[in-house]
Amino acid sequence: MKQKLILILKTVVSVSLLIWVFSRVDFAQAWQQFQNLSLPFIIFALLYYTVLQWLSCIRWQIVLKATNYNVPMTGLLSSYFAGMFLNIFLPGALGGDVYRVYRVAKITRDSEGALVSVFLERFTGLAALSALAVVGLPPAFQLIGRWDIILIFFSCVGALVGGVLLIVSPQLLRIAEPILHKLRLEGIAARFAKIQLLLRQFAQHRKALMSSMVLSLILQFGIVYYHYFIAQQLGISVSFLALLVFIPIVVVVTLLPISLGGLGLKEGLWVYLFSRIGLSVEDAILLSLTITFLSWLLSFPGAAILLLDSTGIQVLSKNKSPSAKFRS
Repeated sequence: MKQKLILILKTVVSVSLLIWVFSRVDFAQAWQQFQNLSLPFIIFALLYYTVLQWLSCIRWQIVLKATNYNVPMTGLLSSYFAGMFLNIFLPGALGGDVYRVYRVAKITRDSEGALVSVFLERFTGLAALSALAVVGLPPAFQLIGRWDIILIFFSCVGALVGGVLLIVSPQLLRIAEPILHKLRLEGIAARFAKIQLLLRQFAQHRKALMSSMVLSLILQFGIVYYHYFIAQQLGISVSFLALLVFIPIVVVVTLLPISLGGLGLKEGLWVYLFSRIGLSVEDAILLSLTITFLSWLLSFPGAAILLLDSTGIQVLSKNKSPSAKFRS
């Protein structure tokens, strides 16, 4: 009953935000701009984002190999696409990550190791995106000139860093452990302790860590540029540096499980951010919905993968060495 109530509340949040946003949109103008997208450009955009997904899987594979697990690239890609499809329907932006942990854990037979691999793959991406935004912040501030946006940006980065520190810091975990025990969450404390051990062991693999961070920087730069060239194709005059600040805000806020897959919340954020730099509601909604539309098109293979998985056809090949541990 509680889960149903939470789902209803999240649905209300998404629908309310969408109604508020769409009530302010001139659909005739937005449709005219949307027609600037040609079929060849849409195909190119889908191929471009597929390459970004492939880079994400390479990064994920680097993390897994450092833990002595060899999962084939086809399996990682299939779980990535399936996760994208699940994110359309699940609240927040982490539903697909839960599925990826589940699929890899079935191969490695190590749920904590699978969780750490997905966490590191996600964390290095967010860390790289935040680093790019901080580097681009001084010149971007000259273009944006809004303290509220800068404050929101640093709040998002601060929330991200604080959450990560709680997971990776033994000192903070020891402080939080009595509270977790009072809340009868001893299992979470024990799991975090094991995750911290695995993270410290992974940090010893400096080559894998550096390779993952470099790939993350390339990948996040590519994601910002993906938004930029779609905006240019739509005739939206937003600068690359502005997007370098806006995208971390949108990514971090839509991680919050307060709406259905970030629907409504993401559009409302784009409207707010674009309005602060003098762009129209139509520009904000058009860019947001175009990105969403293309991601939905790209996630359709994930539906087929989930269907095969539900019928018992294994998409991921089993690892011959499920008991493998971290290399010393």
